[in-house]
Amino acid sequence: MTNLFCKGGRPPVANKCSHHVKVSFDDLEWDELTRMMEKANATVKDTFIKQLIFGKPFKVLVADKSLAVYCAKLSEFFAQYRTIGVNYDLTVRTLRENFTEKKAMTHLYKLEKATIEMIGVMSQVMSLSEKFEQQWSLKSR
Repeated sequence: MTNLFCKGGRPPVANKCSHHVKVSFDDLEWDELTRMMEKANATVKDTFIKQLIFGKPFKVLVADKSLAVYCAKLSEFFAQYRTIGVNYDLTVRTLRENFTEKKAMTHLYKLEKATIEMIGVMSQVMSLSEKFEQQWSLKSR
């Protein structure tokens, strides 16, 4: 095929694969090959086998579902935290405008106690996030 001119169809390939090898697997070997392909996120069996034979590197990606769930819950928690902050400002403004100074101070004292508890919960969330990040960074190595 010295002449690469053709009238139609697919263009001819310069380095055509002309040697074929048949490989037979038993059930256990086939299962192992399938598992290895799933780990490497490969879809084409012949390309994957070529990479194994010729020692070309291939990536094995491990997805941890707990990370996605944790991030979603943490985002939801921070959204609620922002909502509480907005409601806190509205509450303080309403207390100042509609109540006497003594009554407003008693309610503000209760609000201050609840805020201190919320800060404690927030610090626990931050420490748990740091632990989770350390654990995740150890897994990714």
